[in-house]
Amino acid sequence: MQIRRLNTLRAIAALIVLVGHYSNRAQLWDAVLGTRAPQLGVMLFFLLSAFLMSVLYIDRVPDAHAMRRYGLARAGRVLPLFVAVVLLSWALGKVGIPWLAASVYDIPDWKAIASHLAFVYGAQVLWTIPAEIHFYLVFALLWWLRPRLPWAIPLFCTAVLALYASGHWPVGPKQPWMGFPIDLPVLRGLPYFVAGMAIGMLYLRWQAPARWRHHGFVAALGLILLLYPAIFQRLTGWSYGMGGGESPMWFLPPLLLAMSAIFFVLVFLVPDGNPVLEHRVGDYLGNISYSMYLLHFPVLLAMGQFGLAKGVGGLLLFLGITVLASSLSYRFFERPMRMRIRAKDAPAT
Repeated sequence: MQIRRLNTLRAIAALIVLVGHYSNRAQLWDAVLGTRAPQLGVMLFFLLSAFLMSVLYIDRVPDAHAMRRYGLARAGRVLPLFVAVVLLSWALGKVGIPWLAASVYDIPDWKAIASHLAFVYGAQVLWTIPAEIHFYLVFALLWWLRPRLPWAIPLFCTAVLALYASGHWPVGPKQPWMGFPIDLPVLRGLPYFVAGMAIGMLYLRWQAPARWRHHGFVAALGLILLLYPAIFQRLTGWSYGMGGGESPMWFLPPLLLAMSAIFFVLVFLVPDGNPVLEHRVGDYLGNISYSMYLLHFPVLLAMGQFGLAKGVGGLLLFLGITVLASSLSYRFFERPMRMRIRAKDAPAT
């Protein structure tokens, strides 16, 4: 099933993260596009991921072959580039070149490598990949249970969202164990994954009547900008609460409701062929969005080392370098590795 607008939404999520991190680093316009705003892009990523998995898999029979195809597709999508980035970050941090060591993810030793590759920790923006992997496993279990316990998915979704809405959602462990860094970020993102899964299941069962649809609903994209912490505070005088090591944004049910509602409007109420959501640029950036997400942070760190992260010109340079690096990564590594892993499902000849 092809839902073309998801490509552009994926690209927008990546750009929210990229521009937000640059804004924080360069203090562009007093960091109005940063100040934890990149987390909105990650929230959109989580909604998209769970929605797409539900649409693609939930109505299929979860037999051994289907589960194998699912596992290979998910592994091919995420693992090769993540593992390469983790190992390269460690290796380049050891070469003795100060600016280079300061331009990679903070993975100082074998214990940090082990925690990353065991998907129990992620440095800087890498925390989202263990969260994604954990949800893949949760989804696989729920999918497998569905024909055996038809109420498993509704009960799970209801329990997660009810506990989250109650204000007692767990933060998860933060202290290292025997020197191994530990963080279970799936707890941070699980309500968003569940919301995306619920919207995906609804998409398979119901479509909005044609009279409800209108291209004007694409303006819902602008509502994401209004949710940016710095903008939201200036407009309303209210703060998301930025203190502490764990961002309160992940524990605000109204924010989950708002992001889910925006996603629902864009998927259900905007007609097919909308020129804002369906175009070649969105398709292309959506395809390379995973590389953009993983590679942008080292690019930004390197630019900071050379004093290039300044002003709008620096932002354009940052986006250009990131898109170029991501294009090369996608063409020569990410996509070939994905296809190679998926090919393991092909029948022997």
